[in-house]
Amino acid sequence: MSRLTGVFFKSTLAIILITTTCFVSLVQVSHAWAAGGQSGNLSRLESVLQPIVKAAAVDGIELYVGVQDLSNTYGGGKIQAGSSNVYYAASTIKMAIVTALMQDIEAGKYVLEQTVQVKPEQVVGGAGSLKEGKFPQEITIERLAGLMITQSDNTATNALIDLLGFERINALIDEQGFETMQLGRKMMTPAKSPAADNYVNGEELLTLLERIYAGEIVSAQSRDQILAWMKAQEVKTKFGVALPGKPIAHKTGELGDVSHDIGYFLVPGREVAVTVLTKVTKPEDAGKAQELGNPVVQRAAKAVYNFLLDTPAEVVSADAWPALSLAVNPIIREAGDKGIRVAVGLKDLSGRDRELLLGSRQSYMPASTIKMALVSALMKEVDASRLTLEQKVKVEQEDVVGGTGSLQKETFPQDVTIERLARLMITQSDNTATNVLIDVVGLNKVQALLDELGLDVMHLGRKMFAAAPTPEQDNYINAEDLVHLLANIHSGEFLSDNSRDQIIDWMKAQEVDTKFGAALPDAPIAHKTGENANVTHDAGYFLQPGREIAISVLTEVTTTSSFDEAQAIGNPVVQEIAKAVYQALEHETTFTDVPEDHWAAPYIEGAAAASLVKGISETTFAPEHPISRAEVTSMLARSLQLEPALFSPQFRDVPGDQWYSADVTAAYSSGIVSGRNDGIFDPQGPISRAELAAMIIRAYEYVHGPLAEYEDVLSLKDANEIRDWSRESILKAVQLGFVNGYSDDTFRPDRTASRAETLKMIVHLLSK
Repeated sequence: MSRLTGVFFKSTLAIILITTTCFVSLVQVSHAWAAGGQSGNLSRLESVLQPIVKAAAVDGIELYVGVQDLSNTYGGGKIQAGSSNVYYAASTIKMAIVTALMQDIEAGKYVLEQTVQVKPEQVVGGAGSLKEGKFPQEITIERLAGLMITQSDNTATNALIDLLGFERINALIDEQGFETMQLGRKMMTPAKSPAADNYVNGEELLTLLERIYAGEIVSAQSRDQILAWMKAQEVKTKFGVALPGKPIAHKTGELGDVSHDIGYFLVPGREVAVTVLTKVTKPEDAGKAQELGNPVVQRAAKAVYNFLLDTPAEVVSADAWPALSLAVNPIIREAGDKGIRVAVGLKDLSGRDRELLLGSRQSYMPASTIKMALVSALMKEVDASRLTLEQKVKVEQEDVVGGTGSLQKETFPQDVTIERLARLMITQSDNTATNVLIDVVGLNKVQALLDELGLDVMHLGRKMFAAAPTPEQDNYINAEDLVHLLANIHSGEFLSDNSRDQIIDWMKAQEVDTKFGAALPDAPIAHKTGENANVTHDAGYFLQPGREIAISVLTEVTTTSSFDEAQAIGNPVVQEIAKAVYQALEHETTFTDVPEDHWAAPYIEGAAAASLVKGISETTFAPEHPISRAEVTSMLARSLQLEPALFSPQFRDVPGDQWYSADVTAAYSSGIVSGRNDGIFDPQGPISRAELAAMIIRAYEYVHGPLAEYEDVLSLKDANEIRDWSRESILKAVQLGFVNGYSDDTFRPDRTASRAETLKMIVHLLSK
């Protein structure tokens, strides 16, 4: 594109931006089960971001989020969600300025130590500290560039624009092939016309960040200098407040109607470039971009960062607890599509050594679930005779805080027994009682217990309704630590039986019934809820005789900062998980031909509990019988909740009135199955182990996107018998743990797959 044509094109975009402020173009994103396409393993992130985009639009905020993989962990993929429109650049345009500057330094035109005279007439207001100095003064280019990035200093920026020139900076932009991005005016200077303003779009900014990081448009040394300035970012109203202390490097941008942040999330081995742009669209919200847009930028940043920490996911063995994995995983995925981050911890307390961690592994604001750590430390002090439950504590008026609990409504000062304080803390989540107990027990005693139990994430660093001095001193939890604490309480690992029973009795008397209590009102459960800001949790015990478990369910609603909205959205998810787990525990497997020690027993039990499969009779499963192509296809289509296809493949042997017809159509249109020769599907025909592996891998990649890396080695005795068409699928299936060789180290690709073998592979697929 010529410079003249580019100017015309950019001017046209600028006019469109001014005259169509209410138009929001949403990039289509995939469903949770949609194919990854060219986005590799980042494809799932699109579904995570889409609810945030939609919620922002409802609130009158146009949002763009772009993420580019820089580590190749996600196949070098890129995803974009939200508005592809043109945005006022604000200070994000300064990334183009600093890039042009570093190019000229590399060319020997300038050096960072060189000084530039900044004159009084160059001084402007807005962001930055330089305007507070005395002028004229000589300032090094290094200081000007550093202030431009770290403080978004407008005076420093304008001095660098004067040094480089508009033509030089726009020439860099044009060289990159950017058709929207332009520098049309200095900072704090009105544009001569809408066409002469500063503009960006999300994709071009993302590409600029990628090329900087890759060393394509600046040297590695210049790249490192730019990153050093970005890491020292002082404007912390967006990415900075969302991710305090995290390894990020970024550049903010803000005007009355836009609020942006762009940069790098530098999680080791999972580095990405991130661009988040927002614009207010309602006329009545003009000038409120920081108030309304900053929280949206923060939510998007948290969602991306948590995705990086959780993806690629830690390996969860489907062998651990298939029934609960199959019951809970679909709920977690569906919740993710609605903007709800979920973590679930499950621990068998009935004598079988089973544990399951599903969903996010990251920390959450614990809300009142952290009170389980405090009550544990309290009862340990009681066991050591350093405290007694009958002991009274004087509660003063200054101890009273708001939120949940009835104690705040009483008259103070008054003496209250430790027993009553602890009971109110657990049964009502009383915050006043909690804070008094923190003074009685001491934060150091709580932390000592958590350290003793090896709970690395759980932390009680502040009282209820108190601000944390630093992010590290706040309260944190994750599902793993919480369920381990519960298991330790139940086992009497560090408490007497009397103290353990007392804690569980308080939990059985739980008065907050919005979560587990609403889902299982008549069930034998004991639990402790937690809710705050945009999180809602519940944790405790399901005490079915002989099937007792500890369970923790943590949720964070990413689409809102409203407490009431978060509870309305998150509580049903907690309830649904509680019901699914309880029902799975209640399920009785009655297949007489599947003894408890059968290798496939846990898979058959789990799939039957999840209603994925039935026996050939009420009491017989026939695990070693061959399975038909129609049965496998139907199980996959229903497991993946495939939508009915808009067209029907012309298989002569699949009439529309058969029980499997819709499933064959859905699986065929999704690319998971194919027909035989001559237009037949062969629904009643057997399926070989090689065919089954190919079908399962197509299903896996339909859900997760292409498996980018796998080892091209098969150490099986009959590897030479594996045909070329199935080799890649079998390699991937073995690597993912979906299938193994037999005890004699053979795979037997042409052997007919059995019902048990098929079920095991599908359970592994659904557990990923």
